[in-house]
Amino acid sequence: MSPRIRHYTSYLIFGVVTTLVNLLIYKLLIDMGVHYAISTTIAFIVAVSVAFWTNRIWVFQSRSRGMKAIFREMTSFFSVRLLTYLVDVVGLVVLIELVHLDEFISKLLVNGLVIVLNYLLSRFVVFQARAE
Repeated sequence: MSPRIRHYTSYLIFGVVTTLVNLLIYKLLIDMGVHYAISTTIAFIVAVSVAFWTNRIWVFQSRSRGMKAIFREMTSFFSVRLLTYLVDVVGLVVLIELVHLDEFISKLLVNGLVIVLNYLLSRFVVFQARAE
């Protein structure tokens, strides 16, 4: 398998895992009556933690070593994901409060945009040294 195909396949596989973690936690929490903003925040924290380690190790194969370098990478990753979290929350507010779509359908729609933004920002901002 070519390195490029392996790269995109890895991102796809771990992106699906991260997205499922995010959606499952979100759905579980809203079904328990937790407000969608709190639900998406908790789901975000868990999913981003999963995403950092899978992206770092298997997708972008980061070679950063040492606590300081890994912490710098993690800080950059979480900062970028915080930006897409804001896109997620604003998108949910717009779709749920203004358009009156179902909470879970809204999450699915917003997630499409967030996935694309996450990849682009991870590849070109966080792990750019290993991007192909």
